Amino acid sequence: NLWKAAADSPDDLSGGGKQRVALARALAIRPDVMLLDEPLSSLDPHFREEMRFEIKDLQRRFGFSILYVTHDQAEAMALSDRILVMRSGVVQQVGTPLEVYGEPANRFVFEFIGLSCFLDAELTPTGMRINGVDATWPAGIAPAPELLAAGRACLAARPSEIDFVGEGGLRGIVSRKAYLGETVDYRVMVGDAEIRVQKGRRAPGPAIGDAVGLAFPRPHWYPSA
Repeated sequence: NLWKAAADSPDDLSGGGKQRVALARALAIRPDVMLLDEPLSSLDPHFREEMRFEIKDLQRRFGFSILYVTHDQAEAMALSDRILVMRSGVVQQVGTPLEVYGEPANRFVFEFIGLSCFLDAELTPTGMRINGVDATWPAGIAPAPELLAAGRACLAARPSEIDFVGEGGLRGIVSRKAYLGETVDYRVMVGDAEIRVQKGRRAPGPAIGDAVGLAFPRPHWYPSA
């Protein structure tokens, strides 16, 4: 059936096959730079992941540069040596995937790259109040002086970087618990606010209905929206 496959039209191929043919055509001219505009958006998750690694392998093998446009955060993190985040045509941040993820330049970048939780907080000189619940500063890290002077700020954190603590912390009630393979996804209600927490499935965790404290070892502070 190899002869039949060779004679087939690209129109007869699967989505993944069509993408491979398109890449082969583009590579045939040995480009110095290739522009790919959301090339995998129409593929199912399995093919998308497979093609992601194929594109990266081809780029390394032939030594050309790729300008890759995507709204898929995982795709951007997996493929890029450097990420440029834009909003309405204005550059927000340029950096390595680790820099953009770990040290976002502003709230938009924080929200765009990776899962995120945002909590509006009333600020006092010693702590904060979120939806009527009082807590001390996360891990002793206070907001910037200008945010303290304003008396309000937005506390941002990654669900994977929020810890459960038995005593202290921001107190809440576990309202939902879902297994996502290797990850357990918790929803914790603090007043009327829902906070998402993710932990490895082997880590001990609370049950639905348990009262818990939430600690924020890597908080990010932004002005209130």
